Amino acid sequence: MRRIRRSQIVSPFGPGAIIDLVGESFVAEDAGNWRGKPEYVSFPRLAAYLRVDELRTPRPGGKLPYFRFPQWLFCFHCRRMARWSYKREKPNEAPMCETCGGRRQLVPMRFVAVCGNGHLTDVNWFRWAHSDPRRDRNQAQCATTDLRFENRSDVGGGLRSLEVVCRRCRAHRSLENLTMKGALTQIGMKCPGTQPWQSQADQQPCGEPLIAMQRGASSVYFPTVVSAIDIPPESDYSETSSVSSALAHRKDFKLLISDPQYSLRDGIVAHIAQEMQITPAAVEAELASQLTEEPGTEQGSPDDIHPNEWKALCTPQDRRDPRDNFITRRAQRPDSRVPAGSSAAELAAILDDIILVDRLREVRVLTDFKRYTMREPVPANLSGRGDFLPAVEVFGEGYFLRFNESALTSWETQPKVRERCDKLIARKQAHASWLTTPTPRLVLLHTFAHLLLRNTAFEAGYSTSSLRERLYVTPESNQPAMAGILVYTAAGDTEGTLGGLVRMGEYERLSRLFYTSVASAQWCSFDPVCGESPGQGPGGLSLAACHACSLVPETSCVAANRLLDRKLLIDEEYGFFTSLATALDQVPGGGTW
Repeated sequence: MRRIRRSQIVSPFGPGAIIDLVGESFVAEDAGNWRGKPEYVSFPRLAAYLRVDELRTPRPGGKLPYFRFPQWLFCFHCRRMARWSYKREKPNEAPMCETCGGRRQLVPMRFVAVCGNGHLTDVNWFRWAHSDPRRDRNQAQCATTDLRFENRSDVGGGLRSLEVVCRRCRAHRSLENLTMKGALTQIGMKCPGTQPWQSQADQQPCGEPLIAMQRGASSVYFPTVVSAIDIPPESDYSETSSVSSALAHRKDFKLLISDPQYSLRDGIVAHIAQEMQITPAAVEAELASQLTEEPGTEQGSPDDIHPNEWKALCTPQDRRDPRDNFITRRAQRPDSRVPAGSSAAELAAILDDIILVDRLREVRVLTDFKRYTMREPVPANLSGRGDFLPAVEVFGEGYFLRFNESALTSWETQPKVRERCDKLIARKQAHASWLTTPTPRLVLLHTFAHLLLRNTAFEAGYSTSSLRERLYVTPESNQPAMAGILVYTAAGDTEGTLGGLVRMGEYERLSRLFYTSVASAQWCSFDPVCGESPGQGPGGLSLAACHACSLVPETSCVAANRLLDRKLLIDEEYGFFTSLATALDQVPGGGTW
């Protein structure tokens, strides 16, 4: 029995992803192949944004279909290669080498073939072994698949030392040029137009060339995950526990809404009333209400998620039920005045508000995934049976910082600030079009959020990977004006759900955390190399930011550790926190409120 955490079925091991488990390799099948009856994840607003009927998650202890991939395996002992088949699978047993008498486990080949349309298949190792231009006539006519994966010691290291050998005709070829563009096309490989678990009936026409890459390469799988926080009124317990909400989740009730004149209407109404222990009249009344309710003029889109959350975070609820899924309160500001020019005064000019989030519920949905050049998305649910997407719900806590809009507006118009961000914008367009446009306030808040995460983990004792960032930044349309950071825990286990992170948002603790984060931006152990770098990370999509100062686990970051720059925070000429850093240098201990 192979096990994964339920929160991992969306990311990183969602449909289409390759997962390695103790010498075995599998690919997760799409959500349309889920067996059993998945649980319903209640979030009508998010489902409406994504244009699906339902969001579903596997039941605890349930089974998910994973397909063994790659199917080409080899034995470390005898080096024989074998093309595995699902018909040879035995429950809870790894593939074993028949040549070695079933005593040695077969391990997967390191390379797979992908295309820009998101298709995935095995490398045709038979053709590769027989594709050396120096082969003789007998090798060209060989039809055996009796192959060996050998490691030569007389040619140095790298892929040149690995070669696939035919035991029958002795044809062989090293893996030296395997990953080059056009290498698989030259041996006659064409994209099958399918995923490994699909049959030929699911084949789609595809003219994209295949390219070989290591199965663990980051470009093999790009998941598109949409997440949203449950906010009022849907998050209120009184709303979720109502009869209307319970009925809205039932498929049989949805059937009556879609076809009010259904021939078995009376029987379905009676069945619903009996299961929910309410009267048939109550069911009929709710049905009549749904049928007479005028449809909304606008269904919304994922672009509405952050603006709606921003409004909810900026307006804490005075009255709340402890069973609500969204509980916030404003941090109490000290009554004492602070002297002008002090670190406390500078901080007060930067932050407009601090909100303590005692409880939140986040739902993450995998909509699709891409591969290699990200040309075409592949839906997370490839089945025509059921209009749903895979999702997980997690609960957590955190604190929210609202920055002063006027201070940011005046800062982000400075020519040198725009100049630095223009470099990132050009690189983003060339190398990572899927990223958000790196405006000055986005890069500033993103970088500072990373520093907050790192220092919060140090101060509060959380592991950095258990913390997450959520940025609220004014979109390019300039409506609404947003400038905020939410630092929160949201995991499937109990780590960080006992109030420890909320306490970090209290003014006394947050002021120390804020000062520490600003101070940590001023110095990196790799300076001056890091601070003066013209570009770091994939595509040079970060400037002054490296592992020693700014990077966090990618599961905690909204942009895969890209679009970061410490210079925007503390540069003596144009840094946003320069005045605060100067005030901190003048007050031993970093100042107090």
